[in-house]
Amino acid sequence: MNNRISLNHRAFLPGMILLMLIWSIPLHAQASVGIDTFDASNQLNNAGQISASARFGLSDSYTGNVFLDYSAWGVNGSWFAFQNQNITDVTITVTGDAGFVPGVTVWATGAAEFDGGTLGFASEFSTAGFSTPLSFNATGAMGAPGTLWMASGHGGNAIETLAYAVANPNVNHTFGTGWGETILSGVHDISLTDTFEAGISGNTDANAVALQFNSLAAGWYALYIGGADTTTTGGNYDLIVSAVPENEIWAMLLAGLGLIGWRLRNQSATDGVSQVVV
Repeated sequence: MNNRISLNHRAFLPGMILLMLIWSIPLHAQASVGIDTFDASNQLNNAGQISASARFGLSDSYTGNVFLDYSAWGVNGSWFAFQNQNITDVTITVTGDAGFVPGVTVWATGAAEFDGGTLGFASEFSTAGFSTPLSFNATGAMGAPGTLWMASGHGGNAIETLAYAVANPNVNHTFGTGWGETILSGVHDISLTDTFEAGISGNTDANAVALQFNSLAAGWYALYIGGADTTTTGGNYDLIVSAVPENEIWAMLLAGLGLIGWRLRNQSATDGVSQVVV
């Protein structure tokens, strides 16, 4: 058994070294990751919903891969981009099957759709020896090590990291990670400003995460989804992004309905009096 494990590792490491060399070649003009598509549209209307169903996720593409020092495996997770068309509360939910335990990060890219970053930042190397985006920092602020390849003003157009969530309760990486990032289980608001939202909350379950953004600004947002539990086999997941109108909008709607009701009742009463007089 030990011999088999040793042979497997000897066969694995040259392949990983080759990948490291390939991804270290500076290709400034080429986007580094592809953007997956939603089932119908990436335009989120007020009180609307968009979704991506039955996507496959590897078990360790978000965290858990010891060869990457637990950092995210950027080319083997899924990237999505959507445009929120109005200021509204937005919920992002990822629900996996029994073989997939999700990790999710959300970034704001502002006026433009996420451009996929660049392969040009070959000078960024993690402690495991891999360059971005083969390995990247999925939980750090823009500008931190492992994020320059996708950061606005550097290699991409991501403006701010807003939040991340990890469903695996055993994830607890506070040191020894590839980019020096902290990766914890649960839901985490890591936004540095209130430019794009007015608060972030959410929850996690065995195979699901939900991130809730209060008053999410109109504009473009990027998501990365990957597996966060190496004890699983990986599997399919569903992504749902849904909008809920602001409380003020609901209040105006209810007030309008109340006014209509009052006018109808008043009109009915007036008609009754007219009929009596006649």
